[in-house]
Amino acid sequence: MQILVIGGGVAGLVCARTLHRKGYEVTLIEADDGLGGRVRSDRVEGFTLDRGFQVLFTAYPAAQRQLDFTALDLRAFDPGAIVAWQGRHYMLTDPLRDREPGALLAAVLAPVVPFSDKLRTLQVSLRMRRQTIDELLAGPDRTTSDELRALGFSDQMIDRFFRPFFGGIFLDRSLQTSAKCFRFNFKMMSDGATVVPNRGMGAIAEQLGSELLKAGRVCLKTRATALLHNGDTVIGVRLDDGSERLADAVVLATPAPETARLSQLPVPTGQLGSSCVWLATRTPLYRGKKLLLNADQNAFVNTLAPLSAVAPGYAPDGWHLYAAAILGIPQSDDSTVIARTMVDLNRIFVNDRAATTALANARILRANRIPFAQFPQPPGLHPTLPANRTTRRGLYLAGELTEASSINAAMLSGERCAEAIQSDLPR
Repeated sequence: MQILVIGGGVAGLVCARTLHRKGYEVTLIEADDGLGGRVRSDRVEGFTLDRGFQVLFTAYPAAQRQLDFTALDLRAFDPGAIVAWQGRHYMLTDPLRDREPGALLAAVLAPVVPFSDKLRTLQVSLRMRRQTIDELLAGPDRTTSDELRALGFSDQMIDRFFRPFFGGIFLDRSLQTSAKCFRFNFKMMSDGATVVPNRGMGAIAEQLGSELLKAGRVCLKTRATALLHNGDTVIGVRLDDGSERLADAVVLATPAPETARLSQLPVPTGQLGSSCVWLATRTPLYRGKKLLLNADQNAFVNTLAPLSAVAPGYAPDGWHLYAAAILGIPQSDDSTVIARTMVDLNRIFVNDRAATTALANARILRANRIPFAQFPQPPGLHPTLPANRTTRRGLYLAGELTEASSINAAMLSGERCAEAIQSDLPR
């Protein structure tokens, strides 16, 4: 059986590798010069720069099935976060997982949110730990904002913690994203660790793609321009060099806009972008391995991640690497984006002379823009998402667009697409 998988992101890699292991003749076609899609890393002047700030949750069920965590050399963020608000920094943490006595005491005393909200967060975490994923996702849906209010959280907690924290996950600081996404992600963080591979997030794609590359089953820098049909059956693809590839099945494992262009099928519409400025300093901006949240109302930088403190492999010795994550795609040029980032960072550290001195001498490495980082996930969207099987014989879909917008969902979709093909086209 000849299978063509179009797109070398996480979903395409999982689908192609699964079928390859089952003995199918798989060819993966990728338009870019490397595998991974949005989950890639670049080496720049000795630093490892992911294509935007991303993390992996070790509790992801599909990641546990698909990845060798030990080989990835995973490094964990400290639980909780540092909240930057009005020029001061406050620590919040998870008492179930944080074993640092100083962090626990600082979090208890932090006046940035009411103590009742801290207790409520603990209660929600304990309840979600006891529930299965299916139990969490059952029932009616609503916005994350409405969910948080229904759980009893104060406006202070929502504005100063949940908006920057989950806004960074959903790329939606208004928290209009489905509450089912919130529940799933909250459980993942409660059940496991938040990590990155020591060699960068791109190591995930390298691990998923290594077997296919060794077997010569990957075509890079090759773009599919159209599907080939025989009546209502898809029988292959036309490539950008004019050549045609025939197959018993074609899998579109591309982002939603490209899937829509190739297939003309209904897929999730809209797109959420993200940007990231990577900078390095000789001295640390702050200590520890916690994510820093910018809780100011007019924040430009949403979060600051101390990547080299978490994973030393991200930076050469003597350097501290940070990812300043920005929601959306600024319309201004890179120099303006970088300037606005530095203004915001100086505002965050205005009362810390050592940090502002480090920022004054910072090395700016790159500004990334990812126009399509996710699709919007309003309440009620997920039951309407397309299936892996399409209405056209021979055409299948793999990608987060069939499940939800996350690394776990992309892997799960790749698995389910491979299962559908094995059922429809047994060897």
